[in-house]
Amino acid sequence: MLAVFATLLTLLVVPYLGLMVLVIVGTLRRDPPLEPHRAKPSVSVILPAHNEEANLPATLRSLLQQEYDGELEFVVVDDRSTDTTAELVRAAAAKDARVRLISVTTPSKRYAPKVNAVREGIEGSTGEIILTTDADCRYPDGWVDGMVREFGPGVTMVVGYVETTRRGGVRRWLHAFETIDWLSLMLVSRALTLFGWKFASSANNQAYLRSAFDAVGGFGAIGRAPSGDEDLLTQKLGRLPGSRIRFASRPETRVWTQPIESWGAFLRQRRRWVSRYHHVMHYHPAFFASIAVLGFQSIAIAFSLAAAFWVDGLFVWLAWLWGTELVLQVGGTALGAWRFGRRDLWRPSLVGWALLHPFFVATVVLWSFLKPGAWYSGAASYRRVWMARQWRSFSRRVRSLRLER
Repeated sequence: MLAVFATLLTLLVVPYLGLMVLVIVGTLRRDPPLEPHRAKPSVSVILPAHNEEANLPATLRSLLQQEYDGELEFVVVDDRSTDTTAELVRAAAAKDARVRLISVTTPSKRYAPKVNAVREGIEGSTGEIILTTDADCRYPDGWVDGMVREFGPGVTMVVGYVETTRRGGVRRWLHAFETIDWLSLMLVSRALTLFGWKFASSANNQAYLRSAFDAVGGFGAIGRAPSGDEDLLTQKLGRLPGSRIRFASRPETRVWTQPIESWGAFLRQRRRWVSRYHHVMHYHPAFFASIAVLGFQSIAIAFSLAAAFWVDGLFVWLAWLWGTELVLQVGGTALGAWRFGRRDLWRPSLVGWALLHPFFVATVVLWSFLKPGAWYSGAASYRRVWMARQWRSFSRRVRSLRLER
């Protein structure tokens, strides 16, 4: 029994340790220098909103503080809201001509709701650069200009840095855990991008060329998926010949998203995030493999810890592997906190996050299978449509072979 657990742990944990070493190396690397250019392309900020009357006023105030020398518009897409979202946008538009309202009144049969809202915003906008965000975010004053400056020759997309609290703003253990978790996600995304792996982005802070978006055919089939407007779009744009994607982490390009106020809501959010990876269609195999390694090694650690009370010798084996993981995780995340000006996270909560991380991940992964997160996106129909398409393609090949005979 010990041999079985030891082999399973090694096969799952060691690749994850390799990924963490890769992220630490990426954290030590400097951002590529900005390439000077004088052009000030037009920019359209696309903000989808569904029943966001509580968040929208502060978000709009933060957006309207942006100063940019080129043409700039803020396109808010009211996605079938039943509250005062549309009225708030109209009031903002009456005060600032840069604000525009687009209303989605019926659900799309082809696209996931949020993807469809972003698509409607893109089609109704004019900017050469599309900059997307969410209705619960706040922005530094130079956000738009800072993101645009990242577009050098060949750059088709800029992946922006996201965090949930400002420096010194952590007051609760939940917010510390969430902030550190977001930091770890940003470190991974940045490292992958720096090494040329165009895999991941966050829809609340990303920018891409309209010409590149048009060149790949827009969202296309990935629009049915819950992550069609972020991870999958990043992978799609990254496949363009000669395409470069940059990660923007300078202070003026960072976005703050509102922290979650309860552990239940936090776990449900992460369960929803994990649920999107149930739909493997279109994901890059290496990206999906890294997600699978994270999930299954976390489950393996959690179950091995429980089994160690009955399997002689397993505690020692687990201590070596998990201990190495903890050292790399705490050290790498602390290095990232120093690298990005968040030394206020050098607290016992960082160690607490690392200790709980495998059990946290195992919980949301298993929960996502027992009760997949509701995306209101037709995810099941997306799977059925994909399976039907594969079956039709297979049937055509079979018929073709019969005719050749």
